[in-house]
Amino acid sequence: MRNFPQRFHEREFWIIQAGVLGVTAAHTLAELWSEQAGLDVPAALHHIPVILYLGPIGYASLRYGTEGAVLTGLLSAMLTVPNLLIWHRTDFEWLELLYVVVIVAVGIVMSVPVERERLQRRRAEATSQRLALRDSIATLTLTADLASTLDETLRRLLDMLGLEAACVAIANPTDSETELTVLACHPDEGRAGGELTACLSKQQLLGERAPATLPGMGIVVVPLTTDLPGSGPEGRVSGLMAAKVSPGRPLTEDDHRLLAGVASHLAIAIAHERLTESERNRLRSYAMLMTQAQEDERKRIARELHDEASQNVVVIRRRIAALAAILDDDPAAVELGELSDLAGQTVAEMRRFSRDLRPPTLDELGLSSALDQLVTQISERSALAAQFRVTGPPRRLPIETELAVFRIGQAGLHNVERHAAANSVTIELTFEADRVRLEMIDDGCGFELPQNLTELPEAGKLGLIGMHERAELVGGKLQIFSRPNVGTRILLEVPG
Repeated sequence: MRNFPQRFHEREFWIIQAGVLGVTAAHTLAELWSEQAGLDVPAALHHIPVILYLGPIGYASLRYGTEGAVLTGLLSAMLTVPNLLIWHRTDFEWLELLYVVVIVAVGIVMSVPVERERLQRRRAEATSQRLALRDSIATLTLTADLASTLDETLRRLLDMLGLEAACVAIANPTDSETELTVLACHPDEGRAGGELTACLSKQQLLGERAPATLPGMGIVVVPLTTDLPGSGPEGRVSGLMAAKVSPGRPLTEDDHRLLAGVASHLAIAIAHERLTESERNRLRSYAMLMTQAQEDERKRIARELHDEASQNVVVIRRRIAALAAILDDDPAAVELGELSDLAGQTVAEMRRFSRDLRPPTLDELGLSSALDQLVTQISERSALAAQFRVTGPPRRLPIETELAVFRIGQAGLHNVERHAAANSVTIELTFEADRVRLEMIDDGCGFELPQNLTELPEAGKLGLIGMHERAELVGGKLQIFSRPNVGTRILLEVPG
């Protein structure tokens, strides 16, 4: 009866009904004709129309298995009863009903191997689908990020098992109360998803060690655990995957095994993501320490250049000038004057180099003043028309953020000065409510951007890699837009 709406739209169903009704009509007409004609028809001929029921019953058994054989046989038997009551009440021809029973039994026997083959085929298809699902999930864990893997896995489980909703939750390994945190839920809205989310907030569910059904709720809970050897706390995952089962589609043992296998894959994916994030954080911390060490060394060198080396050169220049004054008209005085000028140029270059290493303006006045000074210096020493403007009320940022933005701006301007062959460049520093944006636009030669950042070193763009890394160290995002003969636009956004 559950399949009847589907059968109602199938052509084979109506062929079977037409066959049963045709045999019944032929049987009735034959009995009526023999009665009115007063013919003494042999008993065996009375049973020929009944035997014809074997046709639609056999077709139904081949097409629909036991379901078709039983239901079509019952319909045939019901349609034979009126003939029995009308035409065969006074003799032994009521045995005609026995013929119907035998025919129905034959149809059922015929349907047994068909039904067995159908069940085997269904199991094979279901097994193939489950294996394909597990393989696709295993591939997802290797090729996609964790959020995409979880969402796609839950979506496929809902499609295959007819679930109303499915969720994944894990326990924080450092949380003494082991509260569960929902990582993904599909669909993320609706009553079923809300029930699962509320269910997963119960920490006592972590005690489950095998798939279990919560009584009265239609929710199946599957443990989500793994412990990668030698990985430390990051490789240990403890959590749950829960599924809201549809009332019309109860789960089988194979479905429970599938959920357990999927949960195992997801637990490994979560553990790998934790390990990757932990390693990423270690590398980020190492890079920050290295960057800080470089900046400290730059600051030390800049201070020594400014306070010691350049001062010594100033003293040398003054002594040369004094010696040239003593010699007066001596030819050597001219040579000493040139040495004095060269010493003065050296002092200026050392002071410029010192400012490039670590501008004191950055520490004393902040980012906007340091960038303004940098733009002014580039305009003075080159033919590049550089403009700088500030949007929004300036404010001080954490020193590591200010330093990163300044270094990125400095590297960008040096690239424009040395490689872009540009006539002008515009730098805009924008202070927004929760972030700071730095935008640089030049009208230079531009270049062809590679598809992936990892290709930048091969293209000789090591400076751009360094700019990207500095932006990531402070939680920022760097975007580069460029095309040959169009120019380059660099956009930096950092929290602040």
